[in-house]
Amino acid sequence: MMAQTPRRADHQKAEDKFQTLRDMTYDVTRQEFDDITVGSISLQLCQEADRWKHQTNGRPQRASWEWCKEYPFYQRRPNRFEIALSKGGVLGALCYGQLSKQGSRLRMNLIESTPIRPTPLGQRALPILSFAAAVFADICGADELWVLDPDPNLEGLYQSEGFGQREIYHGRRVGQRRIL
Repeated sequence: MMAQTPRRADHQKAEDKFQTLRDMTYDVTRQEFDDITVGSISLQLCQEADRWKHQTNGRPQRASWEWCKEYPFYQRRPNRFEIALSKGGVLGALCYGQLSKQGSRLRMNLIESTPIRPTPLGQRALPILSFAAAVFADICGADELWVLDPDPNLEGLYQSEGFGQREIYHGRRVGQRRIL
């Protein structure tokens, strides 16, 4: 029981530190894209995103994960990158990621924009998400930004945002890298 107390205090200290860094990222992103609402991912937003699979007025395919199931996993990671984008009160996109153990890479693990057309963000979901991720990476001292397990059909879209071709990340997963 005593061993857990210092860990919990350290965890809270790390959480506070990274929340400050996320808040700085949100502020910079809001300044750059002042018509977009930028903030953290809440359980309510995860529920809204999970309802996208029931939409009939948009693109047919969506990500395979469930945001509500991912939510507790990422909330336990103080060094997470998380961002939700909305416009006019309509959720447009979400992204969860995490810094590598060494802090030199930021991974964008889960990225999804609304399948509803027209989307509230237009064609700006990925540009805004990658901008915010690059800001967070820069603030944290990371020099690489990765999209992990990118949809092969979107390789060109990621490349248009400065990511390279698909390659192996850390010997195990496919990713697309952007040097910052």
